[in-house]
Amino acid sequence: MGVDIGGTHTDLIVASPTGLTRAKAFTTHDDYSRGIFDAIEVAAQSLDISTDQLIADCHTFINSSTIVTNAVTELRGAKVGVLITRGFKDTFRIARGARKADYDDHKQTTPPEVVDRNCIEEITERVLNDGSAAVALVEDDVRAAVRRLKEKGVEAYAVCYLWSFLEPAHEARTRAIIQEEDPGAVVMLSSEVHPVIRETERFFTAVFNCLSHRGATRFVDQIANELTRRGFSGSLSFFQGIGGSVSGDAVKEKPMTMLASGPAGGVMGSAAVAERMGLEHVLVGDMGGTSFDTALLYNLQPAIAKRVAIGQLQTGVDIIDVVSVGAGGGSLAWIDSRGVPQVGPQSAGSTPGPVCYGKGGTDPAVTDATVTLGLIDPANYLKGRHQLDVASARAAIEAKIAKPLSWTIEQAAAGIYDIAVQNMADALRTVSIERGYDPRRFTFFAYGGGLGLFAVEVARKLGCRTTVVPDNCSAFSAQGVLMADYVRQYNRTVNWVMADPGQVDHVNAVLAEMRAEAVADARRDGISEDELTWSGTGDGCFAGQVWEITVPLPDRTLTAEDGAALAADFPAIYERAYGEGTAWIDSPAMLVNVSVKATYRRAKPFSREQEPVADAPTPTVISQREVFLPESRRSETIPVYAEGDFIPGAIVEGPCIIDVGDTTVYIPGGATCGRDRFFNFAITN
Repeated sequence: MGVDIGGTHTDLIVASPTGLTRAKAFTTHDDYSRGIFDAIEVAAQSLDISTDQLIADCHTFINSSTIVTNAVTELRGAKVGVLITRGFKDTFRIARGARKADYDDHKQTTPPEVVDRNCIEEITERVLNDGSAAVALVEDDVRAAVRRLKEKGVEAYAVCYLWSFLEPAHEARTRAIIQEEDPGAVVMLSSEVHPVIRETERFFTAVFNCLSHRGATRFVDQIANELTRRGFSGSLSFFQGIGGSVSGDAVKEKPMTMLASGPAGGVMGSAAVAERMGLEHVLVGDMGGTSFDTALLYNLQPAIAKRVAIGQLQTGVDIIDVVSVGAGGGSLAWIDSRGVPQVGPQSAGSTPGPVCYGKGGTDPAVTDATVTLGLIDPANYLKGRHQLDVASARAAIEAKIAKPLSWTIEQAAAGIYDIAVQNMADALRTVSIERGYDPRRFTFFAYGGGLGLFAVEVARKLGCRTTVVPDNCSAFSAQGVLMADYVRQYNRTVNWVMADPGQVDHVNAVLAEMRAEAVADARRDGISEDELTWSGTGDGCFAGQVWEITVPLPDRTLTAEDGAALAADFPAIYERAYGEGTAWIDSPAMLVNVSVKATYRRAKPFSREQEPVADAPTPTVISQREVFLPESRRSETIPVYAEGDFIPGAIVEGPCIIDVGDTTVYIPGGATCGRDRFFNFAITN
């Protein structure tokens, strides 16, 4: 089973010998496990077995969740205390001069206080940038600081000493003292959670791990205990934002590995399905209830965002480079102070949800607009398990959008639809055009519970000729977590001037240490060394620069000749990223950090496959529905096809609707939709 917990829905995929079975339930934010087991119950009903039997038969359970993302973006979690090198108490307040991406200084705001300043204690100690201890650790400082923090109700301690990644002895001794003074307390060492140069990123990573630890641990234990109580005896793991899964114990050690894990699942699933289809370059889009997430796969490899920011604050966490905007089904429509209609970023979530859910929502959302336009069958939402209130959706759109703008209700709903399309297209431009990629060379992969209604119009904005709505699109991120491998990544700073042969032995020693750590961690997770595959990268720059780009490393012991070759190749790598003539060739090329990734390959549970039928019959029209077409701004009666009647090889012309039960695919006029051998919908403009 693969699970993706989103802001509105919890999605589940069951992979069994008979194929893939999907299920959806509302996310229960007060207790995420309830939403998971609600979805398992739906899947069990589809498979005609009991919920307990389904759980007992399961040998692998992988979960992605927004719990860590929510904790750090909302700065809600455990009360954190910080022990920091004396003289550096204001590192968090300075935050590397954090600024918003806005040229108007009047719009700049002070970064939020991640840690109460009264909970930051300075400790006498000092390690220099060569790893030597210039000032010994004063243990009495540590004991007194811990006692004061304990009295203030601190639940987790982040130990943040300068240059500790070079010499962690002071941080290690501090942890021992904390455990003596406050047994059972959570302690995160910056030298362990992110042993990489730059104190701001390292310190924030330690603090965010502390902040999210309580919620992540409770979540892991809650899922594990409830599964065990119901008879589960298989392997439980959790998905990471870097792609791939890890054990629950690894999540407890470093909760930030789960940051942005949900979107990463869909990206990895897209890479696997696109490879099966023979595609090379793919833009992916995932529209759920709260947001629209997008990423780019060039040669089917996802871009990695280094030192990802949480708001204005830099961390040391690497995740799959996903851009998110407030354009989900629950994103709210509103009118700004200038009288201009907007969509998002505020969301109704699953509770109260869009107005049409009938759960107390009063502000119109994107789903209310699609119901009003007639694109969704209100009697068949979530395969009929939830009836939508069309009249209330129309009333909310009329009161909040249509009347203030002197529009009809349908015009207002179409306007909401258009703004959502534009917001999604802008996000896709960010990951493509703004980074030097032509989206016209890419296939658009569209999935998530809501994107089938918007996918073709979004693709048209970008010039993508082909849109693929994959099989199981409504729960595709949950399918993606099952299709990804076990992955552990390790980073270290080496500051290697690549052309200097005297530094190669040191770099090899660091790489060997990381591989040994990976092997030990894998063994704890039940994976042997001979089952692992390896890859390595470096963060390269010209000496004096503060941002790096990724450089591949040979998977073997490095030699002086390798260093010379890397140095010679680096200007070309740099100019591919930044343009011809940008390489700073008068400055030596260096690798600031090196990374090792250990991967355990899992079998991929692909969905069904059938050879396309020549001259396949057009699917049966199950109904005719009056729809206010957003692209033409006119009402028209269009055919509705059932997904189950749509066999590989069949083709339909737009405008039409394909009812998938737990989602809907809208084919606008001028587009043609066929179904391929893997039961994906392939739509051409």
